[in-house]
Amino acid sequence: MDLLASLGLENALPEQSTRLTHPGVISALQTNNSSECQLGFNCCLTCGASLLQQHEGDKSLKKKEVNCKGCNRVKYCSEVCRKVDAEPQQLLHGGDDVDEGALGHSPVICSLLNLCNDDETAEDNLYNNTTTKHTTTTTKHTTIQKEEAAKYRVQTERESYPATLFNMLTDGPPWLIENLSRRLRYREEVRSPDAKVSSSGSSGSERKRRGKRDRQSSSQEETVSSSGLSRELVLHIVGASVDSELWGWDGTTTSYTHNEMLDAYAEASTNVLSYLKNFIDSIDSIRLVFVGPDCPKPRRGSGGGGDDDDDETSVCRLDKSIPGSKTMLHIETHCCNYGEDTTLPDPDAIIFFNPGLSCTDYDWSKALSAASSYESSTPFLITTNTEMEGFADIKCLVDGGYVDSMELPTYILETVDVETPSNNSRHNDEEEDDDVEQNKKFFLCENPYAGLRVRQSGTMANDLYVKSRWVMGGLFQRGGDVIKRKKRKTKMVDKSKKKRKESQGQEKGSDRKKRRKGGNPALI
Repeated sequence: MDLLASLGLENALPEQSTRLTHPGVISALQTNNSSECQLGFNCCLTCGASLLQQHEGDKSLKKKEVNCKGCNRVKYCSEVCRKVDAEPQQLLHGGDDVDEGALGHSPVICSLLNLCNDDETAEDNLYNNTTTKHTTTTTKHTTIQKEEAAKYRVQTERESYPATLFNMLTDGPPWLIENLSRRLRYREEVRSPDAKVSSSGSSGSERKRRGKRDRQSSSQEETVSSSGLSRELVLHIVGASVDSELWGWDGTTTSYTHNEMLDAYAEASTNVLSYLKNFIDSIDSIRLVFVGPDCPKPRRGSGGGGDDDDDETSVCRLDKSIPGSKTMLHIETHCCNYGEDTTLPDPDAIIFFNPGLSCTDYDWSKALSAASSYESSTPFLITTNTEMEGFADIKCLVDGGYVDSMELPTYILETVDVETPSNNSRHNDEEEDDDVEQNKKFFLCENPYAGLRVRQSGTMANDLYVKSRWVMGGLFQRGGDVIKRKKRKTKMVDKSKKKRKESQGQEKGSDRKKRRKGGNPALI
């Protein structure tokens, strides 16, 4: 990120910069939940003291608070606490690593938070078509530059959704695109790297393989038109909303040709389309199915927003031809929770953008169960705002049985504290372990297609993040939490069987002793 490089941070965003070692902060976090204790908002960012004072009549009034004059986005209970939070880390702890990496409210953090103000103004201008008034010529020139820079950062965040969606599918490990295109390749002979044989000049063995494959296909895949089988790549985007993946779209379909969001997805889809055409003759369409309670509902007419324009259905549809091809891009939204609509087409891959699986405020169990109910080995992508959040989400996937823990790399297993049977024998053969690690079907890495917009955490005012900065990919394990329950039941059965065998062994041993005593007169 050029922005971070200009601040001397290279490419490392100081994500966790709120200092948490003060006894008052520790006490406030232990006694309150995240909604009650928001450091730097309703609690002092340095000592954790509440900035709300309880009065009679159950009314909460704000205490006297001190704001940072540079960014006006963090709050303290006094000027002393504000100065302490701005002190360098070495001066506070003498170089100790108690809060290593936590910069506090340093000039760098203050500058990044100040950009948040510009970005929010730019976003409001883009959505509401408002403009900022300028006073003098100098101020006007400087402000216009800041506005353009802020709009660019906001735009990169928006376009990071289609860029991540399509580019990470093709830039990921080979097994990802292999499983993604499984259904498409199942319907068509994979193109030979040496030569391409036309359908009219196919050999007898090729026709036999096609016939055998067609007979084995399901009834849903046997819909044959005069030109052959329909080939459509289907991607499910779960938890979508108009504020993120479907930015700026209110559900109207009359002016879809000028829809910025639709154009961005169509442009980004050219990458995966050209990649798949390397070994598949043709793809008729790409269907993006957005599902979530915050998806737009369809509106008829000019989209004026009146109640009479509301459609009875909860599905919006947009279509656009992908540039430079005959393939169509279909976008449809389903305003419901994932798993409630049983009419969704089976996905070739499932994508979650910043779901927060480990956040207690959300319940993703039904959505994950629905995602793992499709055909086994369905590929998925999940983005997170921070690396720490990524490991927490992986822990939820493993604990729920939605992914096979044996497919996770060793360093991830050790980080999320997951034990597997192979952990005990990992160091027997290092070369063999290296080969096994390379064949793992799971990854977690920084997302090279994340936007440039830096956001402020809503619970710790000095913490920063970039949306979808980290991305993980893997294969869903069919059954989800059902597998987890079965494993737990199997363990209980195994334990009961073991106890039964032990008791039976003891009984048989005593019987043998009795028989030996009865058969030997000397022992009677």
